[in-house]
Amino acid sequence: MLRHITSALLLSAPLMAVAATVPSDLMHPVVEQAVQGYAVNWLLKIELESDQMKDIEPCRKILAERGFSPMLSKTASSASPSLHFKIAGTKQYEQADVDADEALAAVMHANCPASLTWTVESKYRPQQAR
Repeated sequence: MLRHITSALLLSAPLMAVAATVPSDLMHPVVEQAVQGYAVNWLLKIELESDQMKDIEPCRKILAERGFSPMLSKTASSASPSLHFKIAGTKQYEQADVDADEALAAVMHANCPASLTWTVESKYRPQQAR
């Protein structure tokens, strides 16, 4: 148990140094929605973009190992007309979970030379009767 806690702290240290907000901070139920009979699932999406596919391969493996089902795409846009690669992975959580923070910290710790973005989205569903 102590090993897991130590590992989580070491992996999350870069995350804490860079950002004050971590994914689990955003995964809290909305009381008004709960009263109306809705529960919330949380979707954590992690995206990486790079000019070289090999630059983001280690992070793709991390996302796959953590259940994010990463998808690779080749893309270009008017803002960035040169061909570049994008990996995006999404995982659903039913409540705030330190696993989300650890997954993001692991990707950041891998230091893939890429642009990293992450979002947490809410997905409402009716609560099941007990």
